[in-house]
Amino acid sequence: MDVGGIEPIFGLLHMPADRGQHETAVLLCPPFGWEDICSYRSRRTWAQHLAAAGHPTLRMDLPGTGDSGGSPGDGGLLDSWTEAVGSAADWLRASTGSRRVAAVGIGLSGMLICRAAAQGALIDEAVLWAVPSKGRAFVRELKAFGRMESSKFSPRADFTVQPLPRGYVGAGGFVLSAETARALDRLDLATLDLPDDRLQRVLLLERDGIAVDARLLEHLRRSARGVSVAAGAGYNSMMAEPQEARPPAEVFAEVESWLSEPGRDEAVVPAGSADAAGSPLDEGAAHRGAGATPSVLRTGLARERDTTELTVGDAVIRERPLAIEQPFGRLFGVLTEPAMQETTDLGAVLLNAGAIRRIGPNRMWVELARRWAARGVPSLRLDLEGLGDSDGDDTRFADVAELYVPQLVDQVQTAIDVVEAHGIAQRFMLVGLCSGAYWSFHGVLRDERVIAACMLNPRTLFWDASQETVRYLRRGLFQPASWRMVMRGDVHRSRVGNVIRGAPRSLVRRAVARVQALGDSDQLDLVLDLLRDGDKQLLFAFSENEPLHEELERQGRLPGGERWPNVRLELIPGRDHTLRPHYSQQRAHEALDRALDRELSRGRVA
Repeated sequence: MDVGGIEPIFGLLHMPADRGQHETAVLLCPPFGWEDICSYRSRRTWAQHLAAAGHPTLRMDLPGTGDSGGSPGDGGLLDSWTEAVGSAADWLRASTGSRRVAAVGIGLSGMLICRAAAQGALIDEAVLWAVPSKGRAFVRELKAFGRMESSKFSPRADFTVQPLPRGYVGAGGFVLSAETARALDRLDLATLDLPDDRLQRVLLLERDGIAVDARLLEHLRRSARGVSVAAGAGYNSMMAEPQEARPPAEVFAEVESWLSEPGRDEAVVPAGSADAAGSPLDEGAAHRGAGATPSVLRTGLARERDTTELTVGDAVIRERPLAIEQPFGRLFGVLTEPAMQETTDLGAVLLNAGAIRRIGPNRMWVELARRWAARGVPSLRLDLEGLGDSDGDDTRFADVAELYVPQLVDQVQTAIDVVEAHGIAQRFMLVGLCSGAYWSFHGVLRDERVIAACMLNPRTLFWDASQETVRYLRRGLFQPASWRMVMRGDVHRSRVGNVIRGAPRSLVRRAVARVQALGDSDQLDLVLDLLRDGDKQLLFAFSENEPLHEELERQGRLPGGERWPNVRLELIPGRDHTLRPHYSQQRAHEALDRALDRELSRGRVA
């Protein structure tokens, strides 16, 4: 959606089967950072439930997050977020013909809903889950999380890294700029003056037994709102690791029941409709008062578009969603292309990092895709089956082996077929982290159109269910230091239990494999020879303490040397598998840009 004055907003609309007039539409707003990543698939399921109950539901990404335009360092981001929420609510009401709009906010986005309503956004009702009354509390929690990560992921002394700019707050792989953190520090929902016909009803949800914010509850009650409080069971399950997160079914039912309660007042009649005079700008000004100077101006209805244009440096690029029909439903992706400048025949496919959606680890694939498009290289950020916004069963990924099935590599090739058929590219680079690196490796091995694979922190190159067990035992699971990691929560206890139960069988299988004529090492030698002879380029980029890196080095396979000059190794500072430290992300971006430089140079020579 294009909104005047801010970056384009990415949203996905879920419509009920009945396309007639609807009583209440729902705007589902995301939490911030790592919680956005973990809860994404659950929020998709929530939107589907709401649509099935008759509520048109819009999921949105805030500016500078997800697939929306902008970056975390943009100025005035708190105002942009607030404007985005208000404009999305306006658009949802107008485009679906709904009489009311209810907004659902989790954490940060709940604060934005209240702020938008105070500034005149046409939001009738709100569901606020784990929402603090003070932005300072939100920032303080992020800082505490960031300090914990900093000690846990700090790099070796021989790595030189740059700290975050002064005043920035980093946690979970995401950052708030100093300006945004200061703006949130000053935000206090208990001081907001809500217009009489905004947020007429509010449902506050607890957080797995943690009570709602008492100041926010009291303020809403003093404002003569219809305020209800309910248990928010399932919050922690929704915020588990993406492959383990589960939708909070009890909350789904609670919210649907609350939305359908009878006896509500008449809905707000939106300005500019057939039953009201004036424009959205006039409507907002009326509630702020004649002498008020708003920090956010209502700029009219957002305009939905299948394609949006963004400016990256001096270049203009465009993005559009891409759906690929499959027997199980649809694969979903976002295609990023140069808008006007000359393109090459080279394209990239950016793959899920485990169960993380197409934006990549810490939104790195969004940044990469736009930067590469500005250089003339199109790319597809792809969700594979059961991940992100692609159809399929996501519960199966609780078993990590399901991320390494051959069918997922087949889907990567299908996506390449579609991109090639559209005339977008003929040669391809595959980029992935963790299981995405595995798919990249097998994609470059299978498909002659794939000329390079960029693999960040692959856990394995040939799937072996016993491999993780052997690694845990080799690294000294039974040493005191290892158990201290368990007690601190660095290693999940259920994972340790699985390792112990599977250890005897795994060790026997590995012993048998080692005496076979073709073990893993010989298989890898053969594959690397084939890729060298096919002029396929491989980049391995490893963070510190990655087990596959240690194993390949012990076997003498990295760096590639004379036998495999097509293999390059890059080392990334930090000890986090998904590159949450900002310096890890920066070093990974540099390594990937160098890989692109090499392919563009090879293309010019050819």
